[in-house]
Amino acid sequence: MKSLSYLTGIILMLSALCSGIHSYRSTAANINDDINNALELTLAEMPSDVLSADTIRCYRNYLALSELKDIACIAMRTVCRDGKQETIMVAEANCDFMTIFTLSDQRASSFLLFIGLLWIIGSWIYMRRFRPELLMQGIRYGNIIYANGEFSTKYGQSIYLTPMQHSLLEMFMRSDNHTLTKQEICDHLWPNKPDASDTLYTLIKRIKPIIESNSNLKIESDRGRSYKLEIK
Repeated sequence: MKSLSYLTGIILMLSALCSGIHSYRSTAANINDDINNALELTLAEMPSDVLSADTIRCYRNYLALSELKDIACIAMRTVCRDGKQETIMVAEANCDFMTIFTLSDQRASSFLLFIGLLWIIGSWIYMRRFRPELLMQGIRYGNIIYANGEFSTKYGQSIYLTPMQHSLLEMFMRSDNHTLTKQEICDHLWPNKPDASDTLYTLIKRIKPIIESNSNLKIESDRGRSYKLEIK
């Protein structure tokens, strides 16, 4: 569910990107068509081998896009045709990326981008605060949730444990009163070890700060005979 929710937001943002690129390219093509059409009309009215202020004025009058009238121009360029050099008149839009982007219609892409961002942020907040699938399928005690073989905080943050720490915390979570005797733990975790007291002590010592830093729980010892996972 979490992956699907985020995927929807990503799809919306990718759609916004595709829409924006399409609009940008369409605008660039329209600009190119406009300057070439204006040049064609200008050449039909004025000689092509003369470039003057009147020529430029005529050219800009033929431009359909008003935004180009102050930046587009025509120039004389020398080109090689059939082994011969010729001087021809060419149209130049003089548009940089931002100019074309500003002229393009980005309303659809902006809307999709806004919805995509809202969707991802909303999904993130929803998953961190509620995590309904974990509350329904898993075990919760204090601020720790155990579901699908994983431990997490109530905000959906994973709690990283070693395999042995994972097994011990799972025992605490599944216990009716969250209390385990020393013998129960040793028999379950080290069934073939005659005396696992030191190993258990080390395990408890290392898992305590992990539990306390990720939840409102703590492990209390009853003179080393039993251990209880309880709310602080």
